[in-house]
Amino acid sequence: MLPVDQHVENILILGAGELGMAVLNAMAKKAQQHPLIKISVLLRSEAAHATSGPLKTRLDALQKLNITVVEGDLQKNSLSELSALFRTYDAIINCSGFVGGPGTQLRITQAVLKAGVARYFPWQFGVDYDVIGKESGQPVWDEQLEVRHLLRAQSNTDWVIVSTGIFTSYLFEPDFGVIDAGNKTVYALGDWNYALTLTTPDDIGQLTADIFFHQPAFQNDIVYIAGDTLTYAELADLMQSHWQSAVRRVLLSRERLREEAERHPHDTGAAYRLAFARPDGVAWPKQETFNYREHIATTSAAQWLTNQPAAF
Repeated sequence: MLPVDQHVENILILGAGELGMAVLNAMAKKAQQHPLIKISVLLRSEAAHATSGPLKTRLDALQKLNITVVEGDLQKNSLSELSALFRTYDAIINCSGFVGGPGTQLRITQAVLKAGVARYFPWQFGVDYDVIGKESGQPVWDEQLEVRHLLRAQSNTDWVIVSTGIFTSYLFEPDFGVIDAGNKTVYALGDWNYALTLTTPDDIGQLTADIFFHQPAFQNDIVYIAGDTLTYAELADLMQSHWQSAVRRVLLSRERLREEAERHPHDTGAAYRLAFARPDGVAWPKQETFNYREHIATTSAAQWLTNQPAAF
């Protein structure tokens, strides 16, 4: 098979948020070994022309990485406008996230396919939507499954899905409701033997670049990665060791989580707690991942904790 840079020269990254910047940094570093490759990033107009503040700081960082800024708006641009913009690129890596609202990821994917882009990494940096299936209770998850159906129904664009689990930091967010640092409490969602896979954005960025440039190239495939995979019981043990004190362990049954979600229909955290209270689709053994097979080190939950403020 030909090296990547002999048939993919122009790469567009969608988004430059936390994950997007991690991917851009890793891709820029890899591109140094592939002189024909040019990397661009899509930003909204105000971000592309920032003259001060964090957005200007980000522009300066992108310039140092030799990344070209392209103007576009994934929310406001029509499918035809996005397709015309995408048409000049050989590969697109979508790091835009869910901020665009319902239907945005479907429209982006439709635009990519209409443009005839040769290679596409969709925004699927999360759970295994095939295993979870429809009626997950999470509309964005259902949309992600529809994106997969779109990709599988065509043969002109090669696609690669990188399944990452949740961002490591999200596990420890108070809104997720699993770790209560103030009260030294760990809540299990559904069952103490249920597990979560988690990966840091920096690791996702590096592994996405590794997967993009891997030979032989991945084609129409799902590639699983993981910084760590922990059952809730293992997580409670980890926190007990980290806090060096007894941990209160509370099991939240699916019935209780469902009642909470129904009582608070606008509470995103309640909906997510119910969605993650399941035995499959949200976790996979680290031993079965790309990074494990390739002997690539990733950040475990324990390692992540050592770099956090004392409150954790």
